[in-house]
Amino acid sequence: MNVTDPDEDMHTFTDKASDETSDISAEARKVVVDFTGHKALNSVDLKLARGEVVALIGPSGSGKSTLLRTFNHLQEPTSGEILIGGKPTTGSSRADLLALRRKVGMCFQSFNLFPHLTALENIELAQVHALGRPRKEAKERGRELLQRVGLEAKADHKPANCSGGQQQRIAIARALALDPEIMLFDEPTSALDPELGVEVLNVMRELAESGMTMMVATHEMHFAEDVADRVIFMADGQILESGEPSVVLRTPQHARTQKFLQAVIGR
Repeated sequence: MNVTDPDEDMHTFTDKASDETSDISAEARKVVVDFTGHKALNSVDLKLARGEVVALIGPSGSGKSTLLRTFNHLQEPTSGEILIGGKPTTGSSRADLLALRRKVGMCFQSFNLFPHLTALENIELAQVHALGRPRKEAKERGRELLQRVGLEAKADHKPANCSGGQQQRIAIARALALDPEIMLFDEPTSALDPELGVEVLNVMRELAESGMTMMVATHEMHFAEDVADRVIFMADGQILESGEPSVVLRTPQHARTQKFLQAVIGR
């Protein structure tokens, strides 16, 4: 296997999906993101199968965050295309684009909660405005999700009265409230102390076990190995290695992957 070619590692998700287009949840085709001469993404190809959990690893500036943002259409590709459920996002009408974006939930390093609203109100507001869901129904759904992330008792607390780990779990509940088909996580524990980060990782682990399709940019190597179906190593805007976690993390083939993992493990 040539590990430098991500397309040759498609066996990594054949257990969860066939080659049928309907089994592909999201896809990047030759995606380039060029910031005035700097290619944050350089002809990236990636298929994400339904129910698959992919961990993106790599040094800062490797393109992980940019790739996630293209899938949520927060970043427009310079060239290439993103498909969600087999439908291209490029050239879609505003209404179609909003519908596609609602299928893709995203959690960032910063929690982006409204500080003047309670935890429940933060979750409720997203549903009312994005889905047009009645407030009563939105509130009920919000309470269900707070219970799911272990924070039902924090429903009436504002973000300032919650720990960082609790705020991130509220942000996850808010994203789940829109009933996404895919969840994207951009270094969700990087701003947290290790103890608080564990709370967030446990919620993400439960999501993965429930069958949620997920793509996670992370430096948490234990999480990547234990939870992901596939690990992708990125550097300089390209996918350099892709495969099963035990292979990529324990016996990496690409020299750049080896160097990165030696630095991370050596800390």
